[in-house]
Amino acid sequence: MNRVLNSTEMDLHPAGAVRPTDPQVADVPEPVTTDDIAALRAVVQGTAQNTGEEFFQDLVCSLAGAIDAHFAFVAEFAEVNTRVRTLAYWAKDHLRDNLEWELAGTPCEEVVKGSLCRHYPTGVKDQFTRDRPLVEMGVESYLGVPLIDAVGNHLGHLAVFDERPMPSEPRKLLIFRLFAARAAAELVRLRLIRTLAESEQRYRDLFDEAPIAYVHEDLESRFISVNQAALRILGLKPDEVAGTRGMSLIAETPDAQRRAREALATVGRGTPTGGVLLELRRKDNGRPVWVQWWSKPDPGGKYTRTMLVDVTDHVLLQQEQARLQAQNYYLQEEIKAVHNFDEIIGQSPALMAVLDNVRAVAPTDASVLIRGETGTGKELIARAVHHASKRNDKPLIKVNCAALCWADGITEAGKIPGDDLKRIGKFFSCITPFSGIEAPTVRHHDGRGAIRATHLHVDFRPVRSAKALHRMRFRFVGAELVAPALEH
Repeated sequence: MNRVLNSTEMDLHPAGAVRPTDPQVADVPEPVTTDDIAALRAVVQGTAQNTGEEFFQDLVCSLAGAIDAHFAFVAEFAEVNTRVRTLAYWAKDHLRDNLEWELAGTPCEEVVKGSLCRHYPTGVKDQFTRDRPLVEMGVESYLGVPLIDAVGNHLGHLAVFDERPMPSEPRKLLIFRLFAARAAAELVRLRLIRTLAESEQRYRDLFDEAPIAYVHEDLESRFISVNQAALRILGLKPDEVAGTRGMSLIAETPDAQRRAREALATVGRGTPTGGVLLELRRKDNGRPVWVQWWSKPDPGGKYTRTMLVDVTDHVLLQQEQARLQAQNYYLQEEIKAVHNFDEIIGQSPALMAVLDNVRAVAPTDASVLIRGETGTGKELIARAVHHASKRNDKPLIKVNCAALCWADGITEAGKIPGDDLKRIGKFFSCITPFSGIEAPTVRHHDGRGAIRATHLHVDFRPVRSAKALHRMRFRFVGAELVAPALEH
């Protein structure tokens, strides 16, 4: 049987008229009968009260009765435009479970491809032999129309079919088209609701699972909703959120209360506020928690969106650092209260006697010789002398006396044999920065240099041997300090 001769395409015009493309369909409209009005009224009344899933169920039930068809369904695309699933399916006298199927080889395939109403008055089971369910049911006729939104997107289709032939009746086709448009509008509405619900769920997931605390509250700081991070930081239970005032969680300290009042006043004026450090108290156990607070009023000005960042660990770390610094300062002051030297700890009589001598000699310009066993802290005593002297803001030059030689540069003597550079000796480095002392003058005696510090009235000359150093001891040393042995 020729498929074209057994089907009719009807153009669906926005004005509501149905124009058959099959020449067998009469162009002259028939008079509207009482049965037509009753059928239209039944469809309208059956679908006017409900929306969503119930609307589609009422639609297919009423439409099957109005068209006098045993089967009716409304379907939408299932993820891809080659597969559909029913939203409601009426079979003879009751609703059936929804179905899902591939469009290829079915009369529905032709419907969803275009914008025309597809009508097969007879021979459906013979033309669509690949559609086994239709063949097994003995379907003879089919009428379907695509569901199209306002911008021309295909959403699905509405169809009726029967085991009996279905002659072309323009008035019934008009009813069919009108409710196809209503079904398309409802499907668009449902998809919009579904999109909004999915978006809301994504937002809710982000809101609830965000690591930063979010609070929706009114201008009186009464909580409306909070996320999981806020519950965790503030020690709240979900059933405690409604009615909780943010101000009740502020620490009872003048500074914390003042900061909170100023922040709320700023938000109340419609100005976003951010970065305010607030000290709070957890609702469950009263433990302190510090947060940085950001808040922005809603466009309506009745509510605020608040973000809290937990900085408790950072604040506690700063407090611990301040405590350790204060403790360190206190211990240093305690040490100074005993002997006023930071690097030396001890209260033995021998050590206290040495430190008394340090206090006596340090303010003078006398040269000091420090003796003692290895490991008894001779360098620390030297540092103590330097620290207590008038020159404690100048460098302390340390020299290993046991390894002194000409090349060590203990004095400034012009050129060192074998060296083309003039070196600055260690004593020279120590003397020249002293304020109140004139720059030393260099004299030459028999090829040997001498440095004279005019205010010290001390001559520093090269030392050739330990024997010479011993002879100079009583001229060079003005004071002698002996570091006490370790057993003391």
